[in-house]
Parts: sequence; structure tokens; C-alpha cells
Amino acid sequence: MESNTLPPLAWIYGLGNQKRETVEMVLEHLQKQAKAPIPTGGAVLPKSSFLGGLNINKDACTLCMSCVGGCPEGALLDNLDEPKLSFIEKQCVQCGICVSTCPEQALLLAPRLQTVEGRKQKVELNETKPFHCISCGKVFGTAKMVDLMLVKLGAHGAFAGAALDRLKMCGDCRVVDMVKKEI
Repeated sequence: MESNTLPPLAWIYGLGNQKRETVEMVLEHLQKQAKAPIPTGGAVLPKSSFLGGLNINKDACTLCMSCVGGCPEGALLDNLDEPKLSFIEKQCVQCGICVSTCPEQALLLAPRLQTVEGRKQKVELNETKPFHCISCGKVFGTAKMVDLMLVKLGAHGAFAGAALDRLKMCGDCRVVDMVKKEI
């Protein structure tokens, strides 16, 4: 007697073992079959969703890139040439590590369903002008970050008076300046 069992759906549709790839394939198929398009900005999903984007408070963000270092999926990207923070929604699993690691509390998860094409796009979340070392001219941070350091550390004894300029220097020039002052 012959068996009438069908092969698993994974064989029929060519699905692999990668869960995220399978979800993306299913979302793409459902989007093509939908009678109405996904609204601009995406459809809101429950907080427990593993799909979504990020909202950023640009005024609070200093572009310290802690979020980039904390992101386990590479959804957040920095730019080596200029201070920019980018995001690829397809990579984001809504784990919240970026939100937890942000010292300025500038990030907030935004569970939503975007179009497949929208999820693949690299989007700039924030950018600012670089800050140049006042001694050698090398870029070492952003103006917002240096201003924040001046406010937070300005009252510290190590940076009293003229030494406050050390906060406006790159790490190398700061050390050289400290050694020169001790001699």
C-alpha cells in the first residue's frame, strides 16, 4: 500500500532552517496577497513583537554609539567617516539592548510591521557635526558629546581652570598636555 503523505511545507516552499528568513519570506508573500497596502509608517504591533523599528530623541542623542556596540543583530550601524547612526529594521529583533545601553535614554522600541522593502532600507536615525581636537585637529567625537562632558566634568578638580581644555582634546593630546604640565 502506498503512502499518501505530503512532503513537509518547508520542502514545497523551499524554506530553510533560518527562522528570520522564513518570517521574511512569509511576510513578503502575505504582503503580495494583501487586499490593502500596509499604511505609511507601518502597522502598529503589540509590545511583545519581534518586528519593529526604533524611535530616537535626536536632541538627547549624543551619537556615543553605545547602542551600536550593544546591538546583537547589527541593526544599528555607525559610520567611520562621520558621526551618523543608521538602522536596518529587517535586522532588528526588538530585544531592547540598545534602549538599555543608551546612556542618554534617547531610544525607544517601536513594534510595527513595515513593508518588506521598507524593512530592508538603511535609514539614518541621527547625524551631527564631528568635533575636532583643539590641539591636533583629529576628529574624536561630536560637539554634543564634548559639550555634555564639559557640563558633567567641568566641576571636577582634574579639569579645573585651563585644564578644562583637556576635555576638548583627543586622548593622545590630553596625555601629552598632562605630562607637559607635570614637568
